[in-house]
Amino acid sequence: MDDEIDNQFQICVRKINNMRRENLIMYDDFIVIYGFYKQALFGDNNISKPYWFYFHNINKWNSWRKNLNKSKDDAKKDYIITASNL
Repeated sequence: MDDEIDNQFQICVRKINNMRRENLIMYDDFIVIYGFYKQALFGDNNISKPYWFYFHNINKWNSWRKNLNKSKDDAKKDYIITASNL
């Protein structure tokens, strides 16, 4: 089962990367999926919050932080579901 999730996750990551290259993903959708991606790869966000004037980085940090205590597999599943709906 884990291999299947990993394979689907990698397929969706490529899909999202292609959508970003072609500007086919909305910013809000990207920020949400970014949080799932970071949680899936690195686990809980334990880095310092960026300075207030780095708006984009704060949005990414907050998105990752919303997934605190979520397992990497659950984050991958959420990423897959979200990417599949885009």
